[in-house]
Amino acid sequence: MNDRRIAAGVALCALASLLSACGTFSSPKHLYENSFLRPPLEVPPGLALPVASDNLGIGSATGATGASGGSSPVTQAVLPQFPGMRLERDGCERWLVVQAEPAQVWDLIQRFAKDQKLAIMHESRSQGIVDTAWRGVEPYATAATATTPRVLGARAAYRFRLERGMHPGNTELYISRRAVYEVATSHGNTWESAPPDPEAEARMLRAFMVFAGASAPTASAPVTAHASLQVDAQGNTVLSFHDSLDNGWRRVGLALERIGWLVKDRNRSQWTYRVQQAPAGGGKPGFFARLFGHHAVTRGPVYLVGLRAGTDGWVDLYLRNTDNAPVPQAVAEPLLKQLYEQLK
Repeated sequence: MNDRRIAAGVALCALASLLSACGTFSSPKHLYENSFLRPPLEVPPGLALPVASDNLGIGSATGATGASGGSSPVTQAVLPQFPGMRLERDGCERWLVVQAEPAQVWDLIQRFAKDQKLAIMHESRSQGIVDTAWRGVEPYATAATATTPRVLGARAAYRFRLERGMHPGNTELYISRRAVYEVATSHGNTWESAPPDPEAEARMLRAFMVFAGASAPTASAPVTAHASLQVDAQGNTVLSFHDSLDNGWRRVGLALERIGWLVKDRNRSQWTYRVQQAPAGGGKPGFFARLFGHHAVTRGPVYLVGLRAGTDGWVDLYLRNTDNAPVPQAVAEPLLKQLYEQLK
């Protein structure tokens, strides 16, 4: 009998607890209507609120620091004009020289990206870099797809990079482009990297020039060549490029490495390189040649690549045999064309 009373008491307690829990976990729909705004906390006597500041990176062109600095930026209805813009070129690399401070060009990049419908994925004022998000482009925009028959699509992203120019008040703008394309394979679709496309980067630079106020003919004008192949009065082929002799010496050394010429010796006092064309495969014998002891590698002739100061800031590059005799034009011209492609 007592057990029954105890069980009944436990059941009543459990029921009461359940009913109270339902009331506790219920979610009134209009509970937010009873909320109210509290007044801001008062600053204790003798203390002051910290003043926000932005001392890092590129400053604002209008002198305002934005929300972080407590002042609102000034909106310009008319884009600033930069009449001194010009395109520069060094080999395959192109960049824009603007007669303005980096802060002015930085603000213009933001507007240009919005005008081109380029979403900004990352930006750093301290480094002067703006990275855009990937967006779809036409497959023909990547040179690698010309030989790939089953291309399903392509995407590209841009990086805008600012550097201070060589002269005060000048800013250099570099635009690089990365592209990938989607290819259908037997194992499914895959994304592959596309090779660099300097022409696409040049088109973006010209579009930026027009956006910044340059006329279309000015933006489309060909970039002044920095190198040329000429034949002197003696009938010798000479490669001339615009640079100082010291800097030209370093550039030629790098160009020789890029085209695969073996630099056997260099004499800076005479501004000469003693070079030899490396054979196919980098001059290394094949597997069977090493296996059977045939280690002889056929190498090309040895030449002297010499530099001398030209006129009006140009450097002349010439080719000589080891006995310092001029190389015949039929031989020298195709060899110097390889260097021209690197120095133009």
